Amino acid sequence: IAAPQHRSSKTESYTDNKRKEDVRQANIIAARSVANAVRTSLGPKGMDKMISTSNNEVIITNDGATILHKMQVLQPAAKMLVELSKSQ
Repeated sequence: IAAPQHRSSKTESYTDNKRKEDVRQANIIAARSVANAVRTSLGPKGMDKMISTSNNEVIITNDGATILHKMQVLQPAAKMLVELSKSQ
């Protein structure tokens, strides 16, 4: 009786396209959320934002840089956008 041959996992590749699409969609949603947080404060009819910090400080501003600086972002793509805005 011949022993069953096992394929090496190094030669096989499995691509989970569903996971890639989920990550891509999450990144798009995060980028849109950051943009929406700042968008309404821009322009001649820009509205002020009230930001409550973790130490109970309340800041009212319509400055996009201040809004982004005070945001505590956890999602990696959104965090990259916030860091990118700081370098501008």
